[in-house]
Amino acid sequence: MKRKIKMAAFSLLGLLLLCLIAFGLFIYKAKYGFNFYETDPPDLPSDLSGKTVLLFSKTNGFRHGEAIEASLPVFAQMAEANGWSLFTTDNGAVFNKEQLQFFDVVIWNNTSGKVLNETQRAAFRKYIENGGGFVGIHAAGDDSHQWDWYENTLIGAKFSHHTLHPQFQTADMHLEQGDPVLTEGLPTLWTHEEEWYTFFNNPRENGCQVLYRLDESGIDPNGSLPLLAPDKDFGMGADHPIAWYKEVGKGRSFYSALGHQAAAYDIPENLQMLSNAIRWAGKF
Repeated sequence: MKRKIKMAAFSLLGLLLLCLIAFGLFIYKAKYGFNFYETDPPDLPSDLSGKTVLLFSKTNGFRHGEAIEASLPVFAQMAEANGWSLFTTDNGAVFNKEQLQFFDVVIWNNTSGKVLNETQRAAFRKYIENGGGFVGIHAAGDDSHQWDWYENTLIGAKFSHHTLHPQFQTADMHLEQGDPVLTEGLPTLWTHEEEWYTFFNNPRENGCQVLYRLDESGIDPNGSLPLLAPDKDFGMGADHPIAWYKEVGKGRSFYSALGHQAAAYDIPENLQMLSNAIRWAGKF
């Protein structure tokens, strides 16, 4: 009897240990990613011309799989409706000088982790500074990318945490006056359900123009986790940007913290904002 109890206790302890290891790996992947890099560039379509968009959805960190899968046909339909040439890939080797020059805009579609090696990063940075366009969606602005220039200059704000209590909350967003290409067709008041991001700094401090700000009074911004992240019980206060844009060198950068859920790609306001962002970033 004692032996059975001992075996049961060891089995339970082993199961608990496996759960802790799995949880630890999950947290590590979300924070830092398990990084791998492609070296063979993809073949680009021979008919790539006109207004061109690269849709990049690689993830080395947490993968927003449902959102990414839901977005792909939506961007394809958007491109067809607007007469854009769209190329979709998860291959980071497309970030080379020769191939990037074919694109007016690059979309980082819920990308996470360190998705580019140093050579690819240098090519992408030069592409932006020489006039390329960038649109970042949700996880493209989290803290898993391990790249100071990308976080501080291209995105313009450093991620802290997202809502957890509960994770998804409904709140109002307010449109600010700004570039007419970006504000076209957008409501002044937009009520949306999201996993709301909080950033350590306000992107306005890095030269960004805010498109939408979040009414934080309608949410609980607490993102604390016992033992792992106990100090995340804060928000950004009365001025909580949630979508913004800026010029970077000769290029343009737009970032939206919306888009965690697949349902975001069924929302007309979100699709209008993304379409506007692509047109603005690409100078269409």
